[in-house]
Amino acid sequence: MESETIRENLPQRIERDVLIDLLPHKGKMFLLSRVTQHDTEAHTITSEYDITPECIFYEAASDGVPTWAGFEFMAQGISALTGITNKALGRYPRPGFILSVSKFKAAVPYLKSGTTIVMKIKEDYRAEMTYSYNCELFASASDGAPAVSSTITVMETEDIMNLFKDE
Repeated sequence: MESETIRENLPQRIERDVLIDLLPHKGKMFLLSRVTQHDTEAHTITSEYDITPECIFYEAASDGVPTWAGFEFMAQGISALTGITNKALGRYPRPGFILSVSKFKAAVPYLKSGTTIVMKIKEDYRAEMTYSYNCELFASASDGAPAVSSTITVMETEDIMNLFKDE
């Protein structure tokens, strides 16, 4: 019940062990190592992921993750922002769906193992439970230009089962 939740403002740096409770992703599909910045009023977040051979998208032949998977890292950054926002508002995390990935551009073919990628996300648009985000993924924190950029549109729902009911 929402009335039983506790409002909590989280610190700017949030490590994986706390993040895992804010996102629906688990196991190998949990693709965030930490959040380094978030602003629930400006709707921005910066998150990181440490690329290792244990990543579900890792390809041994290239010793890295193909950049086409970048949309999922960015989408999980969005999920972290909504989880942090819901926590601050005293609500339980809500499920969401990717509606579209557009304007996808990749400057490199792979994100190399042993690096930490950085995702910078800013909300661009919202209407009811639909949100659009401008997303950039940097192959390292020192990069001046993104390795991947995209616009991702998502939908948040209060009742996931209601979406699949026959009317």
